[in-house]
Amino acid sequence: MRTALALAAAALAAVACVPAASEPPDQRADPSPIIPSMPRQKIALMSSLPLVYGAGVDMAGVIAGKADPHPLHAALAAAHDLAVPDALDAAALKDMRLVILVQPRALDPGELVALDDFVRAGGRLLLFADPQLDWPHELGLADPRGPLRTSLISPLLRHWGLELQNTGIESVRLGKSRVLLVHPGQFGVLQGKSGDGSCRLAFDASVARCAIGRGRAVMVADADLLDPEILANRADSGSANQQFIHRLLLELMQEESG
Repeated sequence: MRTALALAAAALAAVACVPAASEPPDQRADPSPIIPSMPRQKIALMSSLPLVYGAGVDMAGVIAGKADPHPLHAALAAAHDLAVPDALDAAALKDMRLVILVQPRALDPGELVALDDFVRAGGRLLLFADPQLDWPHELGLADPRGPLRTSLISPLLRHWGLELQNTGIESVRLGKSRVLLVHPGQFGVLQGKSGDGSCRLAFDASVARCAIGRGRAVMVADADLLDPEILANRADSGSANQQFIHRLLLELMQEESG
């Protein structure tokens, strides 16, 4: 099965990220509402989106003090031991409690195997996979500086018996929560192949919760819900989206009961 997982992604390309610094416990800022108040944990974050420095900020801008980290990155770096690894190999995942992937670059076969092993051994995964990403708005769809506009995580999903479908929906609210998804997808269970993950779909298949070995994965078929412009709208969608992310993180970061 590992061989099948590796071969499925053999042609996918890679993009590099940079390490993130974390502050000592006695100097950390109050966590943002986007994350729950939890004991300090080791967390890995990977994304093709500009979460570390902000959209359009190059190294010269960082040196000039113009970095504008995404609220999720800023909150995690302040309250936890956050790493932003270049690669998701066994060394990068060692001792991690939680891995967060936000529209990640295409993972190579070895990374997919390492991530699968991590979850099976008891790790936690929070994945935001978008079939039609809308932000950052400053960069055109064909701009090479931009993130992946279509998720390339399908090899891992198929390994767990799922597929990500593009619904063509412009936007949708999740029930009474008012959580806003933009161009969201839906997860589907692959017919005739259950994989070896036990998955439950929620919110009209916008969310998948899977038990994989001794670990767990929560996957959301949208990454635009993390759009800083949406999160900044505290009166409506921003507050709802932050609370939604907060609840997902709490679900994965808290200890198992019983």
